[in-house]
Amino acid sequence: MNRQRLLLDTPHQFLAWLSQAREQGWVSLREVDVAHVFAVAAVAALTRYDSRDALPLESHEPGTELSVAARFAHAIGLDEVRDGADEREPMERQRTVTLTLVRGSSPEAFAERIAGKIVDLMLPARPRSDAANLFWFVLVELLRNVGQHSKDPAGGIVAAQRNDSGPYALDPALQIVVVDNGIGVFEALRRMRPSIQTPGDALVRALEPHVSGTFAEGHSGSVHNAGLGLFFISEIAKKTRGRLLLASRGASYFLDRSQNASAQPVITNGSAPDYPGTLVVFETALSEVSNYDEIMKGIREHAAERTPKRIVQHWLRFEAPPDGTFRTLVAISSEDTVAARSFAVNVLEPRLLRREPAALDFANLRVCTQSFLHALLHEAVRLAWALKVPIFVVNAAPAVRAQIEFVESYSLGG
Repeated sequence: MNRQRLLLDTPHQFLAWLSQAREQGWVSLREVDVAHVFAVAAVAALTRYDSRDALPLESHEPGTELSVAARFAHAIGLDEVRDGADEREPMERQRTVTLTLVRGSSPEAFAERIAGKIVDLMLPARPRSDAANLFWFVLVELLRNVGQHSKDPAGGIVAAQRNDSGPYALDPALQIVVVDNGIGVFEALRRMRPSIQTPGDALVRALEPHVSGTFAEGHSGSVHNAGLGLFFISEIAKKTRGRLLLASRGASYFLDRSQNASAQPVITNGSAPDYPGTLVVFETALSEVSNYDEIMKGIREHAAERTPKRIVQHWLRFEAPPDGTFRTLVAISSEDTVAARSFAVNVLEPRLLRREPAALDFANLRVCTQSFLHALLHEAVRLAWALKVPIFVVNAAPAVRAQIEFVESYSLGG
């Protein structure tokens, strides 16, 4: 018997297998030999007790031996997710993070906490390594997307796997997956962007800078969203010999740079099996993440080239503020975009309106997502520019400074 191998090497084979299971009305891991964590997470999302049109999972028959994939799936918590029980604690640190439910009305309540937990389990070095910073960034952005865009009342599922055996023995990689059964990328984008006509086009556009379902075409962001999360993630995959799978209601996008640095993505659009929600898988070799600051700087510069410009003088100043300037420590609301936006509205922007300069201290923050910085500064830099009042930035790490400068660029650019 030829058993299935559900690997990121051949994601369309997995999508075809899953499509066949959906057609037959149930799914079984009995004939699956090996499954990467992304495949188990996708199965879990479709079979979970509170999923829309939950797909039954074939029960194990007493006396028969479980396949390797089935044993792996059960070990990382497939049963708990399916039945709505408490999540299982990780069994092997630095190997696999068990399936974790992403739920709740506010994405800010879980994004940083869950991302920190996963990174600390997979890459527990102290202080944090460049790889840990990079994967934390990717996880936070993907988790926010579930809460902000999926509209799945059951939430999503996140998991991670460190691969260092078999084909990965000489070059270990970390794979993370975030999956939901929501409305999909096409539906999330097309209401605000009528030029997007197909699901395949939606996936391609979603990976461009300043594209989001929260603001119209021609703009570089709204108060709450800059449309940069998936762009940064896709560029990270390109720069780190990584792989990125995005499958969502009607289309799929698969970029594989693991063997060829110039490989182009494979895109399906209605002619091949897809995922009935949104499935995002990111993987890259740990050896490729040697300098987080340089990676993020390069991506920021690439995005800046595609952002409209009208800056004639910078009002974000990376220098010590004059004595007596109001100063606040940004870390108090790290990655909580709701708190960041509240601080901007209630404290920072009123000071600027009174033409009072302010200083933001980024001490001890080596990593910030563009979403957090956008919530904090998008409107503030517009006010600073319009009223000619400086905002001083101190103690910003190189990657953080590059992203802050990028906020000024696109916030004043459109």
